[in-house]
Amino acid sequence: MISYVLAFLGALANAMGNTLNRKASRDEPAEVQFRLRMFADLVHRPAWLSAIGLMTVSFLLASAALAAGQLASVQLVIVLELPLTLIGGSLLLGIRLGVREWRAIAAMTGGVIGLLALLNPRPGPSTAVPAIMWILGSAANGGAVLVLYLAAKAHPGPLVRAALLGAAAGFSYALTAAYTKGMADQFNEGGISAVFSSWELYACVAAGLVSVWLLQNAYEAGPLTASQPGITLVDPVISTLWGVVVFGERVNQGALLALTALPLIAVAAGAVVLSRSPVLRAAAQASEAGAGNGRHQRDLAEADS
Repeated sequence: MISYVLAFLGALANAMGNTLNRKASRDEPAEVQFRLRMFADLVHRPAWLSAIGLMTVSFLLASAALAAGQLASVQLVIVLELPLTLIGGSLLLGIRLGVREWRAIAAMTGGVIGLLALLNPRPGPSTAVPAIMWILGSAANGGAVLVLYLAAKAHPGPLVRAALLGAAAGFSYALTAAYTKGMADQFNEGGISAVFSSWELYACVAAGLVSVWLLQNAYEAGPLTASQPGITLVDPVISTLWGVVVFGERVNQGALLALTALPLIAVAAGAVVLSRSPVLRAAAQASEAGAGNGRHQRDLAEADS
């Protein structure tokens, strides 16, 4: 139970960070996309620095949750950061959520609870991960990130580019979560000294930086209607595969596993509906109003299409 509480608090902190991050990143001109100059500009924005601080708190809470629980269950709970982001945005902007949004929030919340109940992730016989499994899992996950990133960079359409970058960010966050879980296991075995001497810590930092890079570019590439579903949905699916295949976590089999399609559809549908919410569109408009670069017109046209 403690892992669920920590994961929820991590999702809440990340949701608050996402709201501030979205505001800061949408002020950036389109020509800085895929360049380090984007971060050189963002570092001077208090909203972005606050977002990074909240994301750091979220990472620490997620690490504690992974030390106490299973990768599959923790990453499922963190999915709730999207509805939490929407609720935070509505409070920040003073915009009431409609019936549609509340239904989507209920669908996502109920879907996550249903997935946890049906899968019932639990530890396997051993937490030791063979080196070959780390290599194969990292290669497959990292390869997917690279392919999606290169495809996004080559595609001229902002909607497709944002969707590909969102999916790449989801894959990268799943890889970061896997390394974080490995780091948490090292802490359980040998304490803080074991963490600093483990390769998982430095792999986690590297993967986390890549995730932030992809997330910023996904926000820069186009509207949340395109990028958010991939960011929200890919992470828990790939993290569950990591948990079962690499970490040997146990989940229910047979009919119960087949039934997970229903709550998964509820989560996916809720994510799509929430990513199209006027609250998120208003957040983008509000931040773009002072930029004077005309990008808000592009986002509105794409969101309405």
